[in-house]
Amino acid sequence: MRTFISKRIEHKWKIFRTSFIYQRIDKNHIPKNKMEIRLFVIARNESLRLPFFLKYYFEKGVNRIFLIDNNSTDNTREIALLYPNVHVFKINESFKNFWYWIEFFLNKYGKNRWCLVVDVDELLFYPYAEIAPLEVLINYLEFKKYDAIRSFLLDIYSDKPIIETGYKAYGNPLECCPYFDPDFYSKQVQLLDKKKWEQFDTTIYFGGMRERVFNKITGSSWNYHLSKISLFKYTNNVYLTEGMHAINGARLADITGVVFHSKYLQDFIERVMIESKREVHFGNAIEYKIYNHACLVAKDITLHCQNSVKYQNSKQLVKLGMMKSSIIYNTFLAQQDLNFDYHSGRESS
Repeated sequence: MRTFISKRIEHKWKIFRTSFIYQRIDKNHIPKNKMEIRLFVIARNESLRLPFFLKYYFEKGVNRIFLIDNNSTDNTREIALLYPNVHVFKINESFKNFWYWIEFFLNKYGKNRWCLVVDVDELLFYPYAEIAPLEVLINYLEFKKYDAIRSFLLDIYSDKPIIETGYKAYGNPLECCPYFDPDFYSKQVQLLDKKKWEQFDTTIYFGGMRERVFNKITGSSWNYHLSKISLFKYTNNVYLTEGMHAINGARLADITGVVFHSKYLQDFIERVMIESKREVHFGNAIEYKIYNHACLVAKDITLHCQNSVKYQNSKQLVKLGMMKSSIIYNTFLAQQDLNFDYHSGRESS
């Protein structure tokens, strides 16, 4: 009992101490509007991906972004400060404490709102996202009394060696990295809810390109978690696990999405070398060490294979089972002013 209580106290203290270690950089007004869709992200040296990331989410309907900069040495902060509805906070401590920062900022700015928690290399996508903005998706979730949507972390890559990917800032990464692996599997696992300090059962996705490529090259048997809970309504009852892999206390939607993961651009090899030495990510950066080992073994490492699939649209991902739609969701979209053809499940011409 004493251990249980001490762990809860320690967890709450580490969240609270964030209030003493961050520095706010911007001077933009933060309204108390409960209807805003708010996004929370931690960034370090993300000047390559950040411009499109901000463009993508604002176009999808995010109202306000809270960016925590962790020791960037490029112009990440300067890019973020160009936007009046991006709020920039600086934390110089070790990234090992990152989840306490996220919980602190969710408590301070996300309570009782629809929130996204994503990385800069993650783009949330969902059935018919081409025509349905986040507001429509959230209206559906509210209508059905859902609190969150589960997504599959979909690694995207090019058909060239990683070092030759050639992505340019402000571009859509899907244009140069349109390929993905369609194979994955799921398991029931137990994770810890650190609000209630109890285990809960959840479904986690595994497999994909990383298992095919990096485990084969290195001989590793590492399980790469490919589940994401990027969009959810944050209340006192909800606990989002570290890494956004699962959520407790929430009613999950009858539809699922994907999160396009643009980690594998031309800066990947340099980044994994740096992160494997810094050892601030999970398990002393065990995944980054696997990536780095693979890159050292296969100098011109290429992720594309004969079974790779080229991305087309959300309907393709639903057909492949990467996302799930529902009759109720399709009917709901047909009732919105979206030019949605219920019978074909696509935009009307």
